[in-house]
Amino acid sequence: MKPVHLKIEEIRTRKGVTKTHIAKECGKTVAWYHGISIGRRIPNVESLQAIANALEVDIKDFFENQLSDTLSEDEIESEKRVI
Repeated sequence: MKPVHLKIEEIRTRKGVTKTHIAKECGKTVAWYHGISIGRRIPNVESLQAIANALEVDIKDFFENQLSDTLSEDEIESEKRVI
């Protein structure tokens, strides 16, 4: 399970978007985004949505693998109870 800040950075790098661009689009400082990018600052939902908008992705893209992992674990637990 990949931490959200790493998933954001993966998407940002893949798209070739700079940290400065994201900060500017969010109306924040580069230091603000840098804190998020290294996991020192935990963004709230509003900030995550602003970053998603700056990257032109859906906010769920930051969580898709984590949600799938969680659902898989829940499904496994359900199967154990049936057996």
